[in-house]
Amino acid sequence: MDVLSDVLRVVRLTSAVFFTARFSSPWSVESPPPDQLARSLRLRAESIAMFHVLVEGQCWVSFGDQAPMKMEAGDVLIFPRGDPHVMSSHVGGKPRPIGSLLPSERSEEIPQLDYGGGGQATRFVCGYLHCDQAFNPLIGALPTMLCVSGRDGAGGRLPSEAEAAERPGVVRVSADGWLATTLRHTVEQADATHPGSSAMLARLTELLYLDVLRRYMQQLPSGHIGWLAGVNDPEVGRALKSLHARPDRAWTVEELAHEVGVSRSALAQRFTELTGDAPMRYLAGWRIQLAKHLLLQTGLPIAEVADRVGYESEAAFNRAFKRLVGAPPAAWRKGIERSRT
Repeated sequence: MDVLSDVLRVVRLTSAVFFTARFSSPWSVESPPPDQLARSLRLRAESIAMFHVLVEGQCWVSFGDQAPMKMEAGDVLIFPRGDPHVMSSHVGGKPRPIGSLLPSERSEEIPQLDYGGGGQATRFVCGYLHCDQAFNPLIGALPTMLCVSGRDGAGGRLPSEAEAAERPGVVRVSADGWLATTLRHTVEQADATHPGSSAMLARLTELLYLDVLRRYMQQLPSGHIGWLAGVNDPEVGRALKSLHARPDRAWTVEELAHEVGVSRSALAQRFTELTGDAPMRYLAGWRIQLAKHLLLQTGLPIAEVADRVGYESEAAFNRAFKRLVGAPPAAWRKGIERSRT
């Protein structure tokens, strides 16, 4: 069982490019909190990740209390949870909300934004990835920002632990190879007007995101905690594989520990330290996420969905689903279906 692939299959990340931009110095734009972004994009997604591919020029990016970070052509920024951030030609400029620059009506063509004071140009391809499930161990384990440097000067060197602590989530890769090729195709498709360009861009950015996640997992520093660290951990990783392979099994911590080959107390402590959840609490959340996936993707009766995700009765499933989601499964499915019509 590939746990990362299983999570990606269930959370159903969907990608779309929503604008390309040419900003001329001086300029400064601000991305809003994810709930406001979802409303402006008319999305009902519970989770939104933002990405920016810098095609030409340079800029500064800042978020929260982090010092501004310089971004150059060939770099990619990903905000896995869609956190608010500011991008600008100069540090300290007053930002303009990006929503005020976007077209008010949707179009089949990719919006082309042109904004700024007429000086040096900076070009972007920007977009989002979204999913319809809030409980997402993968997204929760990622840093606020992932930065991929595709410049030749990066040399493919992974950051030291000191650098990773100073700039958490920075991923440096060589300009050569598959990632650089994907970035080049992404820019080409954004500039093209051929039939199917939007669909090609969506698939390319999904692949780009997945490759960045894999690279980030491979360079996690020692002592790192979170779901991804749990997947990489020999004992917790085996426990996660067992839970994902048989989520319908009536697991206990004792049985899971026996499967992994460690003591109950050792597994419970290590699992909680890395993932932030006790094993059975994690399983309960994952079962509901699987149930939401089945409710949306199939016409299965509620009772069968309950059985497939490990509940002995439909009543017990209804109670658990309402406790975590806020509505019974039948009502939740009807609400989602209405929103899509």
